[in-house]
Amino acid sequence: MLQAVISLVVHAFSPLVFVGPAILLWRRNASVMVAGVCATTLAYVGLGFPLGPVVPSTLAAVIWAVTHNARVAAWLSLGGLWLGWLGLGWLHVREFGSLWGEARWAGYALLAALFAEVVDNRRQRVAAYRRLYAEEQRRRAEQEQRRVSEERLSIARELHDVLAHSLSLIAVRASVALELLESNPDEVRSALLAIKQASKGGLDEVRAVLAELRDPAPRGPAPDLDRLDDLIAEYPGLSVTLSKTGTRQEIPAAIGLAGYRIIQEALTNVIRHSQARSAVVHVHQGEHMLLIGVADDGPASHAEGEPGTGLIGIRERAAALGGVAEIEPGPGKGFTVHVGLPL
Repeated sequence: MLQAVISLVVHAFSPLVFVGPAILLWRRNASVMVAGVCATTLAYVGLGFPLGPVVPSTLAAVIWAVTHNARVAAWLSLGGLWLGWLGLGWLHVREFGSLWGEARWAGYALLAALFAEVVDNRRQRVAAYRRLYAEEQRRRAEQEQRRVSEERLSIARELHDVLAHSLSLIAVRASVALELLESNPDEVRSALLAIKQASKGGLDEVRAVLAELRDPAPRGPAPDLDRLDDLIAEYPGLSVTLSKTGTRQEIPAAIGLAGYRIIQEALTNVIRHSQARSAVVHVHQGEHMLLIGVADDGPASHAEGEPGTGLIGIRERAAALGGVAEIEPGPGKGFTVHVGLPL
């Protein structure tokens, strides 16, 4: 027994036993590597050395080849190794065992190949999970970025509508006050009070919008279509006819706010960009759609100024809720705004 152990140790430290692991270091071509390791293994056992010390390097070469797209080369190399093993027995280089004993070595080779396939399958599953995880992380990052962008756009629209509305009213009231300063000074006081009220209301709404950045919890009821009468009363020198038709069921808060802002922006545009003295606002609440129409009798103002983004904001508000907006010159010299918002 001791002599067999000493013989195994001596054979294990044969220089040829290190050739297989050395070939494993050359990984540029997996097909050549697995073929080289299996050939070294065959040469090792052909010289009469025991098979045990070279099994790890052979198994490692087969696994590497299977997991690096050289599956055919790995199977052929294992098949060649087994045929070479049989050939050594037929040439009496080694002792030829029973038929079952020789077939057992074929089973070992098959188990090695199957083990390599299991390792490759596991590797592919891990790689697939990693790709899915990376894709999910990327998708979540995109959703978060999109959510932040939408929130910024929503805040920008709110601030634009509030400021444009308030400043337009202030500008109109200031113009009235200047005109009345010489001819009717008593009316200037009411114009200045209206300016004060418009500026205070605008500042309050701006504070409410900015407060949402610090605390998302609602601080008060948002404007909705029930406050249209108060909104229309804020426009001086503009006679607005309001009509409401359709059902009276409750409207979602987001739809109500969007409808209010759209009408506010449309009327503000009448004040800023038109010489109209009258406008019509019609709100129809259907079963599935909220329809809004705003029209003025024109004509357009020829005052110089930078073009605003109010009409763009109307379209964006409608699109954000899955609705549509048609904005175009109306009959005669006026302008019309038609918006449909799904309920």
